[in-house]
Amino acid sequence: MDRPTGVTLIAILGFIVGGLHFIGSFLAFASGSWLQAEAVSGYFVPAATGFMYSFGNLGFWIGMLGMLVAVIMLVAAGGLWVLSKFGWKLTIIALVLNLILDVVHWLGGYFTIPSLLGAVVAVGMLIYLLRPEVKHAFDGFPIDAPTRIS
Repeated sequence: MDRPTGVTLIAILGFIVGGLHFIGSFLAFASGSWLQAEAVSGYFVPAATGFMYSFGNLGFWIGMLGMLVAVIMLVAAGGLWVLSKFGWKLTIIALVLNLILDVVHWLGGYFTIPSLLGAVVAVGMLIYLLRPEVKHAFDGFPIDAPTRIS
């Protein structure tokens, strides 16, 4: 069965973005852990110790959550690569959640050109993945197979 070219491109983009997201999350995790350790060891002035400990704790949890999201992105990209129905559904859910979060940020007053560009790309990917011929590629049948018995 041939994988549609757009699905291949989305899967490759998912692998790249998931990998970069994992690296960024690891850096947040590591820096949060380092700040926590420095705060506990007495490296900072006593007035700043509580703040640095809390800030380090927050960085640790942001990194952990980011790693979870990165793993989900990599699983979705892998599912798209092998034309898995689960990968298709996971990708659709991730794109919809991305759009919801973008709208929530915009309503909160945080509007940037990159977030707008990301939302436009997510809408384009959703429109492409919901096309019948692309959706049919994830049915487990050859793309040119009939869908009904006549």
